[in-house]
Amino acid sequence: MNKEFKTPPRSVGMLTCPNVLAKHFSGLVGKPFNLTGKTRTDGSNIRKLIASNLEKHQLPKAAETGQFEIVPPKGKGVPKIAREFIDTYIVTSGTSYNLQVWNRIPAAETLLIKYESGESLKCTDVRFVFVRIDTEKSIIASVIILTPEYIVQNFGKFGHPTIKNQLLISRKVRKDIYESADKVLSFPDSKKLSYYIRHDYLPPQSGMVEEPDIKNLFSVTLLKKMVAEKLIGFKLNAAATKNRGQALEKKTLELLGYEVKESDLLYGAFPDIRNQLLEVKVQDSPTVDLGKFSPEKEEIVVKDLNLTTFDVRYLIALTNPQTEIIEGIILSPGEKLGEIFSYVSAESYKCQRAIPMAFFEKHYGKCLFNPE
Repeated sequence: MNKEFKTPPRSVGMLTCPNVLAKHFSGLVGKPFNLTGKTRTDGSNIRKLIASNLEKHQLPKAAETGQFEIVPPKGKGVPKIAREFIDTYIVTSGTSYNLQVWNRIPAAETLLIKYESGESLKCTDVRFVFVRIDTEKSIIASVIILTPEYIVQNFGKFGHPTIKNQLLISRKVRKDIYESADKVLSFPDSKKLSYYIRHDYLPPQSGMVEEPDIKNLFSVTLLKKMVAEKLIGFKLNAAATKNRGQALEKKTLELLGYEVKESDLLYGAFPDIRNQLLEVKVQDSPTVDLGKFSPEKEEIVVKDLNLTTFDVRYLIALTNPQTEIIEGIILSPGEKLGEIFSYVSAESYKCQRAIPMAFFEKHYGKCLFNPE
């Protein structure tokens, strides 16, 4: 397969419409295809077949170096045919097809490609091309193009992978924050919280580990003024507490007016300052360890109030690893983090979703996009 297929298009708008792709691939239906019995070889042959078909038509112009950034480390999760943002899958026999997607959560609004223009391509933009093989006749029985949204709506959510949740903050983003006027990158609270939060200061009425009172949650705007801006230039004295994370947590609590107890700092709740639905993190390397919970996928963290990882506010201190001085701050609700940064895992992982073989049988002899 041509190496240029690994380069994304010059812009998102240049991607070929999926209905047009279906017309391009329609000529493959009924053509001979011999299975080798080796999964990787057969998968590679299908990918080459789709790529060679694409070359017969006008491809989107390739992006030039410097016009885009591949966000995940080592390009993990980016489609194999990045030019058309396509991943190919070979479907053979059985009663159910087990779709396996490696190194990305298909239905997540997580960045894969970020353009200098401000455009982006996300996990949800990937087009899944399923090539069904009639094993008895050794021919291509059908080609079906599906979006992640279609798969979820028609067959259910993808299974949750077991991964170490991490957030990647690029050097460029750090640089932009350092060069900004207040050295703080902040985003408004989630829509759900925006109806309740307060913008004026009220001394805490309960401890940091107590359940949040939704009407007494400080807004991101107030947190920025009271905490984020005052943390710039602060040195995290790790020797005073168990680690730098706890040092940041302690300083944040003091700035918010909480009575600080060492036992509370060791409580280990999520989020760290539960009473304010605030999670604090320190970053001096490319990645931030997010722990058990990740705002990449929505999970309830406060049942009584139906508050989720999307509502949790994240305060991420960007420190100089040599001086331990905070040089920048990110303050954002969880739902916004994936739009600016990238979620990664330390190891390869896969998400799975079963698709009944009857679905492919129903469309035998056809080439379709998101069939009704």
